[in-house]
Amino acid sequence: MRHLTTFVLSLAFCIPSVAAIAPSAKAQETSAKYSEVKNERVLTVTGRGERSVKTTKARIQLGVNVEGKTAIAVQEEVARQANSIVSRLQQLNVEKLQTTSVQLSPKYVYENNRQRQDGFTGQTSVSFLVSLDQAGAVLDAAVNSGANQVEQISFIASDAELNAAKQLALQDAIKDAQTQSNTVLSALGFTPKTIKTINISDSAIAYPVAQPRASFAKDAASSIPILGGEQKVEASVTLQITY
Repeated sequence: MRHLTTFVLSLAFCIPSVAAIAPSAKAQETSAKYSEVKNERVLTVTGRGERSVKTTKARIQLGVNVEGKTAIAVQEEVARQANSIVSRLQQLNVEKLQTTSVQLSPKYVYENNRQRQDGFTGQTSVSFLVSLDQAGAVLDAAVNSGANQVEQISFIASDAELNAAKQLALQDAIKDAQTQSNTVLSALGFTPKTIKTINISDSAIAYPVAQPRASFAKDAASSIPILGGEQKVEASVTLQITY
């Protein structure tokens, strides 16, 4: 009986030592995996692509500017001319016609280093889209209807063409990034393994430079030619490549 008790006690003291060995082995395994991930080599490259699209439409913002002695008189004249312009543009079936600004403010003059009010100034503007081949004729019609300010002209391509150009620009950006990574790793004697992450930046659309504000007279001798340019679509892709 005494020998049996001694054996049981000896076994009880051995069990904790076995439990202590198992966690230690697991900790070493985890440490080895962490070390492998931590030492992973990653090359980050950013590729860029660009495509140009021929513009087909003009976005025009024009308006009327009126001066007068009283606010009521100015407001009435602005409304009369604005209605005439809008009515004519609607007849010409322009796209996305909308009012962009309405202003009425005192007009001041300076005499003998003093400021005094000299009537009022009123202004209103509208914007619209029109095809390039009709832009000149539409501008003439608007001027003849009372418009005396052309505030901005910009040129745009169709949505379908812009979307197609965006896809091609993305493809160019990916090829550019891969070419960069292959060149760098090859020069350093490394071999690319896998693409770890892909980050696509929002495509940027560059509009042709807008025309500055200009004033037009109703009795202009001839139509102003409206010539559109090219619209650029830019894409950017960043890759993280392990090696």
